[in-house]
Amino acid sequence: MRVNRIGGVAAVVAAGLMSLSATATAAPGLGHASATDYPVTGFFVPYGASVVKGSITWHNRDVVITGEVRARSSEKQARFRGESDSCVTPLETRTAQAGEDRGFRVDFDCNYPGGLTYVYVALWEGDVYRGGVTCTRQGCVE
Repeated sequence: MRVNRIGGVAAVVAAGLMSLSATATAAPGLGHASATDYPVTGFFVPYGASVVKGSITWHNRDVVITGEVRARSSEKQARFRGESDSCVTPLETRTAQAGEDRGFRVDFDCNYPGGLTYVYVALWEGDVYRGGVTCTRQGCVE
């Protein structure tokens, strides 16, 4: 009988700790939630041996876009824009010279409930559009 009570107490304490841990992570004002709490959408836009690739982390009212532009035969430019019913972000560009791999980070804010709905990612060569994707929290499509 005593073993059952100790086992029962241990189970209750363990459940309480798990509950406390979940509450501490989710409760406002107790720090930021971990990156795994936010959706992440990967993107990949190739053109020959050149590419813009990376990921978009969707927070409540902002997005963080990280990745790399690879330019092989000539200069390439990655262009980004965010949009929702409440916000349209300015166009952000990141350029890589021929033979260069350039990492980037782009932050877009939309201080309205729901934040941004779409992020557009495009690869340009000079004034020529070479491909792009439209991304949401659920994924990216051409």
